Amino acid sequence: MPEAYAARTMYNFFPGDHDMTGSELVSMYEFSYGAINRNLDGVTHEESLFIPEPAGNCINWVLGHVVVARNTILTLAGGAPIVSGDAATHYQRGSGPIHAGDKVLDLGTLRGLLADSQQQLIPALAAISDETLALPVPEEFRRPPLTGSIEAALARLAFHESYHNGQIGLLRRLAGKPGAIA
Repeated sequence: MPEAYAARTMYNFFPGDHDMTGSELVSMYEFSYGAINRNLDGVTHEESLFIPEPAGNCINWVLGHVVVARNTILTLAGGAPIVSGDAATHYQRGSGPIHAGDKVLDLGTLRGLLADSQQQLIPALAAISDETLALPVPEEFRRPPLTGSIEAALARLAFHESYHNGQIGLLRRLAGKPGAIA
């Protein structure tokens, strides 16, 4: 049994030989992409900058964070990162919230980057081999929760994306929009 699956941990709750396939990962990321777009329908760039009180991130930051996180997803799946440099700075893990007046990407640009990432991600996941999915996460990405196999990391990153998608759904309501997913 591979060492990554040997014991139950906070990040490997169900030890054992997992067998999620690339096509199952495709389904997860297709569903997530559709839900994100439904939550963003009708939201303007200005509305995406609404900062909830007393604290929290705005839709712009959450979507930008999802796009930047997809860099890791794409790399693990064999693709190329979609955004880098200054464009990614505001949205990286551990970055602070956006404040009024910060120079950030327009919501339309972020949605375009998300669409570009989806165009790369789905074929990459569809083509990923079981052997690649079983490989350990490369050292440069290995940190909780990205431990164990590439398959486990991609599944955890799908959960991460879904978590932030739920935030977008709540933030759209706080910005005065009706719920988008019933």
